[in-house]
Amino acid sequence: MRKILIVTAALGMLIIQDAPSFAQGFRVGPGGVEIDDGRGYREEREERRYRRMCRELRDACENRDIYGEQGQGNCRRYRRTCG
Repeated sequence: MRKILIVTAALGMLIIQDAPSFAQGFRVGPGGVEIDDGRGYREEREERRYRRMCRELRDACENRDIYGEQGQGNCRRYRRTCG
């Protein structure tokens, strides 16, 4: 009985040892829990968010008269953030 218990514990340790190798990292933050599997999805999502922000700032800068946003600093923020 003792040998069976030792073998079962050893087998369990081997299985548990391999489990964390599937994920490369994880983050816990304001957006919730995120598992990074190394495929680069996070970088693509941040790039899309950056492009969308620049597009909205450029639109607010070019159409400030139409939107009635005088003195909001959209053009200055667009030049500083998006180059």
